[in-house]
Amino acid sequence: MDSNLRQRVIGFEREMEGLANWLADSDARTTIFSISGIGGIGKTTLLLEMAQTARLSSARTLWLDGQSSLTTSGAFLASLEMSLATEYGKMREQEVALLSHILSELSLQQTVLFIDNCEHIDRLEGWLLSSFLPQLKSASVLMVCASRNGLPLKWQTNPHWRSRILRFPLQLFQRAEAYAYLADSGLPAELQKDIAERTEGHPLTLALAVDMMQSEQGEGRNVWREIPAILSAEFLREAASPAIYNALTVLSLLPAADEQKLNALLDAPLNAAEYKRLAELSCVRVTQHGVILHHVVARLLRDDFALRTPEAFQLTRHKVFNLLAEQFRSADKQIQMRLAAHALELYREFLPSTHAYANFSLALKPGKQQPFQQEDLLALQSFLQASLRKADWQSELVNPTEYSALLEDIAHHFPEGLFIVRDDEGVPLAFCAGVWLHAASMPLLERYAPGCVEILEEEGTALRQLSPESADTIFVLLSAVHSEHSLYRPEELGALLMQQWLIHMTSGLRGKLASADPQLNSLLSILGFRECGKITDSISSDLTLWELDFRQATFDKWVHRIIWQTEAAAAQEPMLQQENETSLIARIERNEMKQILERLFDRAKLEQLPVMQRLNWNGTQMSQAIQQLLADDTPAHPLTQFEKQLLLESYVRRDRNKNQLAADFHMSRATFYRHTRSAEQHLAYVLNEMIKSKS
Repeated sequence: MDSNLRQRVIGFEREMEGLANWLADSDARTTIFSISGIGGIGKTTLLLEMAQTARLSSARTLWLDGQSSLTTSGAFLASLEMSLATEYGKMREQEVALLSHILSELSLQQTVLFIDNCEHIDRLEGWLLSSFLPQLKSASVLMVCASRNGLPLKWQTNPHWRSRILRFPLQLFQRAEAYAYLADSGLPAELQKDIAERTEGHPLTLALAVDMMQSEQGEGRNVWREIPAILSAEFLREAASPAIYNALTVLSLLPAADEQKLNALLDAPLNAAEYKRLAELSCVRVTQHGVILHHVVARLLRDDFALRTPEAFQLTRHKVFNLLAEQFRSADKQIQMRLAAHALELYREFLPSTHAYANFSLALKPGKQQPFQQEDLLALQSFLQASLRKADWQSELVNPTEYSALLEDIAHHFPEGLFIVRDDEGVPLAFCAGVWLHAASMPLLERYAPGCVEILEEEGTALRQLSPESADTIFVLLSAVHSEHSLYRPEELGALLMQQWLIHMTSGLRGKLASADPQLNSLLSILGFRECGKITDSISSDLTLWELDFRQATFDKWVHRIIWQTEAAAAQEPMLQQENETSLIARIERNEMKQILERLFDRAKLEQLPVMQRLNWNGTQMSQAIQQLLADDTPAHPLTQFEKQLLLESYVRRDRNKNQLAADFHMSRATFYRHTRSAEQHLAYVLNEMIKSKS
């Protein structure tokens, strides 16, 4: 392994510490390390790093590939004999039996035996446990076995060896570890953030993304279309059967499934033996509710499914949405929240990928939900003050000068109105603050948000007589995220807050909030909120009151609204994979769109671009077409009014620099660039459609 690659091996502290402790122990006896984890988690990388460390400590190091060395005892011993001969010049005398030669050499000095791909070690486990390992019990041999599922149960329960087995199940990278990996990649900082977010801690996905981005064609490649196909091939090899792989693909859309539920969605149902093999895969976990697919593997398989066969994907997802709605009716509260979370996960792909308030292209997993503690207040106030400075995440219903006092009042008098999203260590990441509407809380609502009193008048009388114990409606007044977090962008945390709050509401509650922001209003509509009036007596003249009501058994209606919206969106989605060869040649990529916009008013430079020659357009044609698209009052899907305005200011008017534009659009420079890339992509799609219609 070259030095540059070794510098980018991160994590594995616990595993490497275990190796170092064994190597440093002069009395260490034969021990077994069991390294396990899903495909692409880094098992082979860890073994290579361990081998390098073992060599530096002067331990004898031997390497076997389990795929060929674990077929028979003879193959195992022959592989060891070859390694000893080629690596250390230890030749066997003709009269010495092979087993005796191997045992003698392994007993002479401290030895680390690495066996990669140990999926089929059960073929030899009887011989290894009864004939081979017992003769090395007093020797100093460390056997490191790497497999997807770890050593079989027979090893872990063996009375002689179970105390000598150390298990190391590998985990996904934490966000900080992903950033550490990317630190010396040479990629731009903003691109590093995108990669860290979208790879979700899966080491192989991270490595593939970096390698592709660093390649000469990286700028023009759609990495996020290529990677799912590459990794799906890996999981197909593990499944070792097209039927089981198809079941994996369908399982990627389900929160959990027993044999009957899974087969109901399959064109070719699995038999009992195939279902058993499916349950034994490293990326599948067996629970009381059926088998569950690892969330990263599920996302990769879903992405590949959607790209390969979009119509089949849409049909299967439609069936799953209906199934979730049906299951929700009879499920207990805990299962209902799990079903709601899964519905949102499947719906996430149709939500805005780069929204001013929430980036739903990600799949962050929050820590355990915990109620508000008084020691949280300092952090929540700091989030609120930071959002005020940046003009983000604020409520138009309440006067900004009273945000801090309102938060204090809610925390001290109605803390149940605080909903906090935390990280794995319980540290707050984002929050929303409101009041549960009842007799005791109505005066606080009227004090800080008098404009809502009129619109609540119809039920205001009943609310003023309602006991706190009977309250089932929360009026959200404030929201803020840790906008200066070192690992997560504000849009990620905003999406996480929205998702978790929605899941919380599905337990039978009603939520109300008000907004004058057109982007937030659009987002709330997409998420199933119902518009229920305008608030005129407020600091904003165009304040819309929104409501999401789960007090009755309305989850199925909400899901069916999602189904309708996904079907409508699917009808408008660009089916790039179905385009013919001519249109593929003519298509404008995002990076080419950027080049065109930068030269929009310089015909000579514009016509020098390869894309212009490929399209056989002149500079005047292109410039006029783009200006006309940006002048339209209603931009063509998927270009939004916001994106149209951003492109006009950036490339047509050009009277401010990027810092000034970011400030004018009330966002950071990094967020501004992300929105610009999205706008360029969407304009390219609209232009492609126009070109296609004229051809």
